[in-house]
Amino acid sequence: MKLRTQIALSLVLVSLVSAASVGGIAYWMLMRDFKQSVLDDAFSRFRDDVAAYIDAYGSWQQAVQSEPFPRFVEYRNRPLPGMTEGPHSSLREDSYFQRRATAPFMFLLLDTQGVVMKPAEGYAIGQSAPELLDDAFPISLRGEVVAKAVPLGDPNLSPQDESYLRAMRQALLTGMSVAVLIALLLARMFMRRMSKGVGRLMVAVRQMRQQGKLQEPIPVRRNDEIGALSEAFNHMSADLAKAHDKLRELSIRDPLTQLYNRRHFVEQASQLFEQAARYDHPLTFLLADLDHFKRINDQFSHSVGDEVLRQVGQLFTKNLRKSDVIARYGGEEFVVAFAETSLAQAWQRCETLRLAIENHPWHEIHPELKVTLSGGLCGALTLGSVKRMLHQADTNLYRAKKLGRNCIERSPQEVDSVA
Repeated sequence: MKLRTQIALSLVLVSLVSAASVGGIAYWMLMRDFKQSVLDDAFSRFRDDVAAYIDAYGSWQQAVQSEPFPRFVEYRNRPLPGMTEGPHSSLREDSYFQRRATAPFMFLLLDTQGVVMKPAEGYAIGQSAPELLDDAFPISLRGEVVAKAVPLGDPNLSPQDESYLRAMRQALLTGMSVAVLIALLLARMFMRRMSKGVGRLMVAVRQMRQQGKLQEPIPVRRNDEIGALSEAFNHMSADLAKAHDKLRELSIRDPLTQLYNRRHFVEQASQLFEQAARYDHPLTFLLADLDHFKRINDQFSHSVGDEVLRQVGQLFTKNLRKSDVIARYGGEEFVVAFAETSLAQAWQRCETLRLAIENHPWHEIHPELKVTLSGGLCGALTLGSVKRMLHQADTNLYRAKKLGRNCIERSPQEVDSVA
């Protein structure tokens, strides 16, 4: 599963859990507050009924002997025609019982000492229950507490209450659904925005891995972690490109002379030969080595020999063109590919190089040190391959050594054809 899919699912899950939690807590608080409201309203009316009952007959005991409390309440809240005097004269037109079929709460009535005055579930008249006093609601008459009431059980909800709660539940569910939908839309927008940055990173990484594109910077358009990651990737890509170029350069360079090595020269020479042969352009090769180099190592030490090779490499680079492919072929041997260069032009450049080596101040390395160069040239593309042309250049080098060294030789037939 992709990372962005995992993040999207996580966001959806968090949204669902959050919406369910908020909705559940809101519904619990609604029910709690609603029940408390029903309780407060029911107690207010029960308190008024009890106070009126006691006030009408002087005490609870006298009232019970004179008239049952339920009947008193019924008459008090539902007056009979013509009843305008007596204990029921303070009747209410807006009785709570006019809006309910049954009382919302059943109350246990205690005196101030905790003795049951009005029975309820599990409690009889005269039973002592002082442990209930702490949770009881006081009922006062003319500033004096005459009784205490304890609500029992859950409220009996009226049809109006049930309808109200259904409406509230529906509102909460609708709100939760809208919240989840908004969360899904925001998650999608967030994922699309985030996936752009991640997608660019993935494309760049894939190109780096499959196509070797090390320095392909991606645009940094964000200030968050993805933007920081993109910027870090660009720095890493640039560093890798530099390191790759450096490693590649090291892999094709001779560490002592800093000229190309033999392997790289063969690759470049093959490409130059194919182009020259296809378009009938001139191409000349030089194969050269230092005269009596073994004697230099034996007479002046190998460290002197290494310094000679190093400075000869610098002279090759200084006296030849940047377009010429120069390499250390092995030991004291050097090879050069002169692209777009005739045999005569190559000979002139090689002569300049030979004289530069001969006249170089070698005495600065050792007073008795002298260095010269012998070489052989070949520009005969008709030989058909780089290998054969280098073989012919080597033959011409051998002839230069036989002629006394410190010279550049060409094939006689090539010289005649040029002439």
